[in-house]
Amino acid sequence: MTEPAGVDRRVATRRPRTMGFRARHDPPPCTPEQSRRQSDLIQAAWRHFGEAAPMIAFLNTRHAALDGQPLQLAIESDGGLERVEQLLNEMTLEA
Repeated sequence: MTEPAGVDRRVATRRPRTMGFRARHDPPPCTPEQSRRQSDLIQAAWRHFGEAAPMIAFLNTRHAALDGQPLQLAIESDGGLERVEQLLNEMTLEA
C-alpha cells in the first residue's frame, strides 16, 4: 500500500506524546500545632453540626464573617481557631 503524496511516514506513525514525568508538588506536612488546631476545630464543628456533609461544607467554604475558609484560618493560627470557634458558638445561639 502506498502513502498518499506529501505524508511523512515518520509523522503518521508517531505515537501521541504523553505527559511523562512530573514532579509532585505536595504541600509540606502540618506541624504538630497545626494538627492540634485542625483536630480541635473538627471536634467543635462535629458537635455543632452532628453530620459529616454540612460540617465538611462549612469547613471548606469561604465564610463572609471570617473573610476566608474556616479550616484554613484555624490551621494558620490560634487566633484563627478562636474566630472560627466563636462563629460556631454564635451559630449555635441563633439556632
